[in-house]
Amino acid sequence: MKWAKKDLEQFVKEKEYIDTLFIPLIPIHTSIDEKMTGSGFQAELTNLFSRIIEEQFRGRIVLAPDYYYIAGNAEAEVERVNNWIDSFTEKPFSYVFLFSFDRNWRKSESDLRGELLWFPGLRNGDLQSTETQSFVKEQAKEIVEIIKESWQT
Repeated sequence: MKWAKKDLEQFVKEKEYIDTLFIPLIPIHTSIDEKMTGSGFQAELTNLFSRIIEEQFRGRIVLAPDYYYIAGNAEAEVERVNNWIDSFTEKPFSYVFLFSFDRNWRKSESDLRGELLWFPGLRNGDLQSTETQSFVKEQAKEIVEIIKESWQT
């Protein structure tokens, strides 16, 4: 379910069946032009993955709004993202997944109040290219399997 009125109305009615929250973590680069355009591409790529996961598990997952933060500062964001997770987990979410291509989150993974799904991503490119589409399909399969395995434990 997306973070949109219609989906959230459905969530309110059926929340006892919806036990998983999926939070996209998206870094922002603001100073160097190449990094700025690269972070724009990564935001688009993250949103593409998020839509695929939401569609795959519609009715079981709520896709939270994107969590944006200044790039290179993931460790400093841990408390803030945990507070964000806490506000969501006042609802009945048994599982919280944080998705990012930013490897800096791995340094603080044990401090997060959710399961980090980190994948090395493409730094730049074209979302319509064959290479990118192939990458997305393969990585999305991995994410789906990781989520299913978490539900089974």
